[in-house]
Amino acid sequence: MQPVIVGDVVVQPLYDGTAVLTTDMFFGSDWTEHRHLLADDGTLVVPVGGFLVRLGEHLVLLDAGVGDVHDTMFDGGRMLESLHAVGVREADIDTIVVSHLHSDHMGWLERDGAITFPNATIHVGAADWRFFVDEQANGKRRAERLRVVQEHVSLIHHDGTAILPGLVTRATPGHTPGHTSTVITSGAERLIVLGDALHCPAQLTETEWEFLYDEDRALAARTRQALVREGEQTGTMLLPCHFPGMTFARLLPMQGVRRWSIG
Repeated sequence: MQPVIVGDVVVQPLYDGTAVLTTDMFFGSDWTEHRHLLADDGTLVVPVGGFLVRLGEHLVLLDAGVGDVHDTMFDGGRMLESLHAVGVREADIDTIVVSHLHSDHMGWLERDGAITFPNATIHVGAADWRFFVDEQANGKRRAERLRVVQEHVSLIHHDGTAILPGLVTRATPGHTPGHTSTVITSGAERLIVLGDALHCPAQLTETEWEFLYDEDRALAARTRQALVREGEQTGTMLLPCHFPGMTFARLLPMQGVRRWSIG
């Protein structure tokens, strides 16, 4: 889990564990050209976690992992260890941006009914809060967990909301109604932290592949295609949460061929 350098900004992956995906979760997919991404049993084993960003005196957490969960899909529980390993404690975090409110991105926001990061403002897309908390769309239990941190939540209502200097949100709906990416800019470089707008490197070229847990699959595909086109701009990197090594993708400048470099 190597840091991603964006100009003068360091983005440190925080590993929480793994998730196991199956190829049939990607509708319309053909894995012939992407078999190198699959495990021996044909599954796709991807990391879960978040990213620590140091912006001046601020310590920012982008996504909050899955938590201490061990089931057929997730094997989590390591994110706080990863945080402590880089010399940061929970109380040091002052800003959190959660890309969306699926369980593997908000898992550490609370533990046993108490807030995990007591000094942090938690920024969440307003449409996601309405969907998951007010409407309890994915169940009462998840809504109850999120209400534990409600007093710390600041809802994101608009595209392009500036959270801190050099850190701006981007509305990227489809996977969830209020799915939010984060754009980090330093000097001539820019990193778009994508959350679950992409789930695996194959979707960099197979942008039409729809994912099982996309709430609006057609919208998610359009969002993904727009982000990949934006990633083609000079000085721009894309950082999804679940890429191998929790690393970034950058388009290589080659004539006639579209090739992406991972990490």
